[in-house]
Amino acid sequence: MITINYIRHFVEMHAIWAYVFIIIGVIVEGEIVVILAGIFAGLGSLNIFVSFLAAVTGGGIKSLFGYWFGSYLQRKHSGRPMLHQAENRVNYFFPRFKEKPFWSIFLSRFLILGLHWFSMVFSGYKKVKIRTYIEAEVSSLFTWAIAALALGYFFSYTALSVGRDVRKFIGIILLCFIAYFIVEKIVAFIIEISNTDRKKN
Repeated sequence: MITINYIRHFVEMHAIWAYVFIIIGVIVEGEIVVILAGIFAGLGSLNIFVSFLAAVTGGGIKSLFGYWFGSYLQRKHSGRPMLHQAENRVNYFFPRFKEKPFWSIFLSRFLILGLHWFSMVFSGYKKVKIRTYIEAEVSSLFTWAIAALALGYFFSYTALSVGRDVRKFIGIILLCFIAYFIVEKIVAFIIEISNTDRKKN
């Protein structure tokens, strides 16, 4: 029978691959992977500081690629409809992106799933100053990684405090994830309403 101790020990024995998975996971997706890293750090399977370094490494690679890709699209494919759609999406949530790129880039990592990717590409596409881009990305990446790991650690602590039965543990973790995504959707909805009202005025 699978137990929490079995899962903890299994991940601990394959910790190196787990850290590699965090790096790749952050490049591909990000949020869920880092929260899971925090959960396993809470179980004692992973070192939270190494997990943080892995998350920052993956995020850094993604940030550099996003800006480079945006610059490439600006040089080679500036007239594509897809780019106009990306531009409209970023401008919708961050209407002052051109005036205050730092805060737009910084906040995009936290607000809507997928929006940060658009903001990275858009930064390269609009040739945001590289220093401004790096400062915004580094500060948001560190803040985001710490917050996501802490959230996962909290999920793990909460689930363990309810009980050490693996079914209860997984059930509580799922409930925490559902609550988190509901809150994220509510925040996105509030931002959407505020942006709509601002455009009407």
